[in-house]
Amino acid sequence: MKKKCFLIMVLLAVVSFAFAQKTQYTEFPDMPIDENTNLVTYRDVVRQVGSPEILYARALKWANKYYSNPTVVITKQDKKNCVVECVSNVGIKTLSKDGKTWVNAGFVYYTLTIEARQDRYRYTITDLHKRETARFPIEKWFDTSRPEWTAVRYDHLNQIDQAVRKLIESLEEGMEPEKVIVDEW
Repeated sequence: MKKKCFLIMVLLAVVSFAFAQKTQYTEFPDMPIDENTNLVTYRDVVRQVGSPEILYARALKWANKYYSNPTVVITKQDKKNCVVECVSNVGIKTLSKDGKTWVNAGFVYYTLTIEARQDRYRYTITDLHKRETARFPIEKWFDTSRPEWTAVRYDHLNQIDQAVRKLIESLEEGMEPEKVIVDEW
């Protein structure tokens, strides 16, 4: 009896994993569009106690820790104006023709700017584009009337949105003050 239960559990896990691999989106994510530039732009001002210099140092420390190659990614370190700028990318995947695996579909590049002021910082993530034969902004992927549009754009845009939101979460955690451990014994 235990063997049958175990086999059923394993079978259910395999089947659910197989279906999870085939999950595809059928709608666009709720990505923020800047009303002035009409570009996908993630921006927020976050209240965080600290001087501009301290927040700038935290932003720089976070970027150096978050990115695997920070010397290439960090394109601006303006200590005077407390601004850090990074240019990096997120990978996107497409379901293979056999529908069993996800394959690399390239990278979408973005610019992240972190600006520090007294007791707050602002992050801006924008200029999301794919480098194909030329710079191709992802905003074009929302236009279903374009002749080259395919439903795979739903997947790509959702993957980008999820990756950027994880980046933002990591940044906000990295901008928190380090916890001081007091060893009172």
